[in-house]
Amino acid sequence: TDLFRLVPGFQTYYVNGSRRGVTYHALGDDYPRRLEVKVDGRSVYESLFSAVTWSTIGIDLDDIDYIEVVRGANAAADGSNAFLASINIVTRSPLLDSGFSFRTQLGSAQTRNAALSYSGRIGAIDHRTTLSVRGNDGFDDSIWRGQPLAIKDDSEAISFTSKGLWTPSASDNVEFQIGATESDTWMGEDDYFNRDMSYQYQYVNWTRLSEQGSKFQLIAYHNNLDLEDDVRPQRISEILGVSDDSPFWPLGPVPDTTIYDGSNLSQSERWDLELRTSLQPADKVRAVVGAAARHDIVSSQTLFDTLDDLSETSYRAYANTEWTYSDKWVFNAGAIVEDRESTGTYGSYRLATNYLASEDHMFRFALNRSFRAPTLLEANQVGLLRYVRDDECGPESTLPECNPLFRDIILDAGAISDPDIKNEELKSYEIGYAGYFMDRKLSLDMRLFFEQIRDLIDERRDGYPDLDNFVNIRDNVGTMDIRGIEFQALYKPNERLFLRGHYSYSDIDGIQCYFSPISAGEPCQEYRVYDYRSMKNTLGLLVSYRLENGINLSSTVSFRTARSHSYGGRVLDDATRLDLKAAKKLQLGSSDVDLSLTIQNAGDPYTEYYDFNYFDTQYIFGLRVNLP
Repeated sequence: TDLFRLVPGFQTYYVNGSRRGVTYHALGDDYPRRLEVKVDGRSVYESLFSAVTWSTIGIDLDDIDYIEVVRGANAAADGSNAFLASINIVTRSPLLDSGFSFRTQLGSAQTRNAALSYSGRIGAIDHRTTLSVRGNDGFDDSIWRGQPLAIKDDSEAISFTSKGLWTPSASDNVEFQIGATESDTWMGEDDYFNRDMSYQYQYVNWTRLSEQGSKFQLIAYHNNLDLEDDVRPQRISEILGVSDDSPFWPLGPVPDTTIYDGSNLSQSERWDLELRTSLQPADKVRAVVGAAARHDIVSSQTLFDTLDDLSETSYRAYANTEWTYSDKWVFNAGAIVEDRESTGTYGSYRLATNYLASEDHMFRFALNRSFRAPTLLEANQVGLLRYVRDDECGPESTLPECNPLFRDIILDAGAISDPDIKNEELKSYEIGYAGYFMDRKLSLDMRLFFEQIRDLIDERRDGYPDLDNFVNIRDNVGTMDIRGIEFQALYKPNERLFLRGHYSYSDIDGIQCYFSPISAGEPCQEYRVYDYRSMKNTLGLLVSYRLENGINLSSTVSFRTARSHSYGGRVLDDATRLDLKAAKKLQLGSSDVDLSLTIQNAGDPYTEYYDFNYFDTQYIFGLRVNLP
C-alpha cells in the first residue's frame, strides 16, 4: 500500500500494524469503500466489509509487473464500486523470468518478511509460483489519555500463489491462477482482539485473437474468505459497569451472566463470470464490449444477527468506445448497465474528449455520472448484542428471567441498515492537461476536478429499545461536493537521475444528517459537516540517483495536512515523512544479488489513523538473490 503514496490524491495509512487503508480524496475510515481494487482483473474488495483486506491479497511486491490507476470515477468500465477511483494490479508473466528468486526484509518492529519464487515450465505450461511469509509487531506501546497503553497489533501471514500460462494454439492462450493466505492478526482501537483469516482464490482467463485483430476473453474466478474473531467474553456487569445486586442494575430480575457478541465466525464468497471482446467496428473506431454475472455470499451472526447466509446475484453489461475523429481530436464514451436484486437496474456513463494541441501538449475534458449500489453489508447489517437465557427455562419454569419479556433482551444495538437504503450518486467534471518539455525529459500531468456526491451512505442516530435507547442506522444521509486540483511531474535528464513530484489539493463541502428520527417522520435535528475529513493538501517527491559504482540512492518525501478519520475522532496533526534507501546490485557467478537498506520516516514520529499509533523511525535490511 505504500506504493499509493506516490499517486496524487490517494491516501494510504495504517489502522493497525498490519491493517491498512487506501482511499482517494475523502472518507478514509477504518474500512474505506468506493474504491475498486483488482488483481489481473479479479475484484478483491469484500462485500462483508465493503472494503479490501490488503493483508489477504497474497501478492509479493516482486510479483507485480505494473499497476493501473484511474483517478476519478471508473464505474463505466469497472462497475459500481469504482465510484471514486480504481486500481488494477497486473502481476508478472511467467515468461519474464526463469529460475529461483529469494527475497527477505528484516528490521524494526520485528519486521520479518521472506518470499521464494520459481519460474519455469511443466510440460506445455509456463508458471510462476511464490511462497511468502510476512510478520511484524505493529506499533509500539503508547500513551493514551495520560495512561500507558499496551498496543497489541502484531501479525503473521503466509501466502501461496501460482500463475500459469498455456498456449495451445497461435490464437489461443489460457492463464490460470490459484492462491491462498492464512493470517493471524491482532487489531482494535484500545481493546485488541485476534482475527484469524483464511483466504483463497481460483482464476482462469481464456483469450482468443481473431484473424481480423479482435480479441475475445472469457474470465471466471472465485474468492473465499473465512475469518474468526477471538473476542474476549465479558459479563454484562463488566460491560455496563454495574453489578446485578446494585439498585442501578437496569435489567430488573435478569441475573448477570457471561455473553459473547455473536458467534464471531464470518464468511465472504464471490463467484464471477465475464465475457468481453475488443474490436474495431469501423475505421478509426475501437470498442470494448462485455457482459458479466456475479454471485456474492456473506454470513456473520455478529454483523447480520442471523446464522443464515445472505446472498445477492448481480449482472452488468458495458461498452466503451474510442473514435479518432482527426489527428487532433479523440472522443471516448462509456456506459454500463447493472442489475442487482436489492436495488434493481441502474446505469452509469462517462463522456470524454482529448485534444492534441501539438505533438507534445494534450488537453482532456470529461464528465461522468455514476451510481454505487450498497454492498451486502450496507444493505443488510443488523448488529445487535442480545441477552438470551434458555438453559434453565423449561416450559413450566417460574424463574423471573424466564419470563418471555426477559428471555431475549437487546442489550445494545450497534449499527442497523435502513430497509429503504438506495444507491449513491456521483456527478463529476474534469479538465486535464498532459505535456512534454525540455526535449521530453520533463513531463507534466494536471487534473482539475469537481465532484458532487448525493445520497451518500453513512450513519444517523435514532431511538431504539436497548439500554441506551439509541442506534446507528446506515442510510443515505450525506451530501458532498469535492473541488480540487492534482498534478504530477516526472524529470529524467539522463539514465542515472530520476525525479518525480506530485501535489494534490481537495476541498470538501458536505453535510451529514446525524440525528433524525426519520421513522417518526420528523426533520433532521442535527447536522454534521464533512470538512474535517478532508485532507486538503498532500504532496510528495521521489528522487533516485545511481552512482558510478552502481549504488542506487533514493529518497521519498511525503506531506499531509491535519485531518480526522471520523467525526469526534482525534485530529491528526500535519505530518512529513522522509524515507531513504541505498541499494547495490552484485553479480556472483551466474546469480544476481541485491542488497538494500531502507530508513522509513527518518525524522520525528508522526501518527497513523489513531493519535496513539506513533510511526517512529524504522530500519529495514533487504536481500534479493536470483538464481537462473
